Amino acid sequence: MRRSVLITGAAGLFGGILRSHWQDRYDLKLADIQPIEDVASHETFVEMDIREVDAFVDVCRGVDTVVHLAAFPGGRAEFYDTLLELNIIGCYNAFHAAHTAGCRRLVFASTIDVVGGYAEEEDVLWDEPVCPTTVYGATKCWGEALGRVYAHSHGLSCICVRLCNPNFRQDGDWDPDGLRSGLSHRDAAQLIGRCVDVEDVDFAIVNGISNHWRGRLDVEISRQVLGYEPQDGTAFPQSG
Repeated sequence: MRRSVLITGAAGLFGGILRSHWQDRYDLKLADIQPIEDVASHETFVEMDIREVDAFVDVCRGVDTVVHLAAFPGGRAEFYDTLLELNIIGCYNAFHAAHTAGCRRLVFASTIDVVGGYAEEEDVLWDEPVCPTTVYGATKCWGEALGRVYAHSHGLSCICVRLCNPNFRQDGDWDPDGLRSGLSHRDAAQLIGRCVDVEDVDFAIVNGISNHWRGRLDVEISRQVLGYEPQDGTAFPQSG
């Protein structure tokens, strides 16, 4: 049976990447406060505000996996007007709704910013102490902590993905010896797909990065936990 997958923040950049690369791999429920017009036959769109917990629970019913992308992404965001409502309350609502509705798994879109203080280091391990340098990064640490709580106390399988910016292009202009943190579109789609499909994971933190000769995040944890095999990065020949 095909899995039913809810994508929150589906109108955003990562939502578009997943939809275009996954094609009809899953039955997708697309949730966003912004409308989505180009809905395919294997997709349904639901207008939803992640701050409204009862509506969130209703949207999660009948869903196998929640891919929670919805958040305010800006590092300079104002806390009370944006981060508190979207990245703290909205994030809590996602875990609560997935558990209440009986979902199997929640995939949480964390960020490399939770370890931003290690900016000049290579291969930062997933179990290094978190070291955010912005309040935005700190809100994503909250999401990772919630994943542990809901996995340990409620039996909800939770995978937190520290995503890098999906701006890496194999045919781009890059220095193979430079320190990199980019993620290609097809690697992003493969990685999140593996988060949906992998079995027997109660809780994990993995890194969303392509395979770079000098990568800021350790890619081996994603290989070990998910079976992720990046196809792009500076470890591969430059194309184009």
